[in-house]
Amino acid sequence: MENLQPLSDSFWLADSVNRNLQSTPQLPTASDVVVIGGGISGVSVAYWLSELGVEVVLLERRGLAEGATGRNGGHLAPGTNKDFADAIATHGLEETLTIWRFTQTVVQLVHQFIDQHQVDCDLHFNSLASLALTALEVEQQRRSFELMWDSGFDVEFWDKEQAMHHTQSSRFLGGLLYKEHAQVWATKLVVAIARVAMQNGANIQTGTLVEAVEQSRNGLIVRTPQGEIRAKFVVHATNAYVRHLRPVLKDLIVPVRGQVIVTEPVPPLWDFDWITNHGYEYCLQRPDGRIVLGGMRWRSPTHEWNVEDDSQIEPAVSEGLRTFLPDHFEALRNVQIGQEWTGIMGFSPDDNPFVGELPGYPGEYIIAGYTGHGMPIAFGVGRAIAQLITGQQPQLPLAFSPARLWQLK
Repeated sequence: MENLQPLSDSFWLADSVNRNLQSTPQLPTASDVVVIGGGISGVSVAYWLSELGVEVVLLERRGLAEGATGRNGGHLAPGTNKDFADAIATHGLEETLTIWRFTQTVVQLVHQFIDQHQVDCDLHFNSLASLALTALEVEQQRRSFELMWDSGFDVEFWDKEQAMHHTQSSRFLGGLLYKEHAQVWATKLVVAIARVAMQNGANIQTGTLVEAVEQSRNGLIVRTPQGEIRAKFVVHATNAYVRHLRPVLKDLIVPVRGQVIVTEPVPPLWDFDWITNHGYEYCLQRPDGRIVLGGMRWRSPTHEWNVEDDSQIEPAVSEGLRTFLPDHFEALRNVQIGQEWTGIMGFSPDDNPFVGELPGYPGEYIIAGYTGHGMPIAFGVGRAIAQLITGQQPQLPLAFSPARLWQLK
């Protein structure tokens, strides 16, 4: 493709925040809990364990938030991974509402943490519009609107004229507005959570690759190039990469590469964030005027499945992202792209994460398989894992249970 800019760092990682934290120069030889992974999941587990006074070591092979967390689209969106009507068809109304309420609680927890610790991470609350490009999407949104309205959600349904008014574009045939959404700079949030966990006594070690986790008669052994750590519990919080340590999960948590661009600042266009094309494309405009757009995986021959390399871009996906905004919004005909990056998500067969003890591996816990929807879940399931390890019974959606792992295989 002509004039294609080379892959740059993620906008969310190109900040001066120090992501390379080390509590001590050497690894300990033992710990009650070892958490593997320094994204939003791993640091959340470490934080909640440290709040409970549990000895915990977190190991991250790169820097904090340098995986999917620091390469996402910037959304903090309560809800399910599916359209509301589709979620009900899959889970039933009660479980769908359970997932929604859980994610709403997680967003509240995140907000409370940010307020309590005065975290500068650009948290911004607004709404989310699902915009229809086809008649099929319009009908799907109409069904979801009716079901959500009946369930007490604050939602609006837009016809084509209303969609044109709100979006300043004639390309959308309708829309569904959810009046509960947020943006967040996840990298800054993760580093803040990690620092509080360290203040509580958590031991965080970046630049530390875990080579193996072994079961033994006296607990678990975590092997790294810097030495081994004996632990009572291990938490796998590496999402798409968990199958490297537990190959049995290879077909259950699949790495999928997402791609995102950010524009140079432009005047404000919308007072909401939006998704379209059944959620394949997702977009927000930051308070500084930059527009962040991700998606277009469908333009890749493989849909970017089974890809673990976040150092490359897919040219067909890049072309789709770079032409979408000028093609759909007159005001963005000459918009300039600032950066472009990729990140690796972990997809599960039923779109829900696995949260809990890994069947067949005593003492090993898992948080993985968010299917691109980790931000409104991770902080809360991090607390749930800490509660499980300390003998408590957290309230988790049944759809998140690892017991379904072998049923899905």
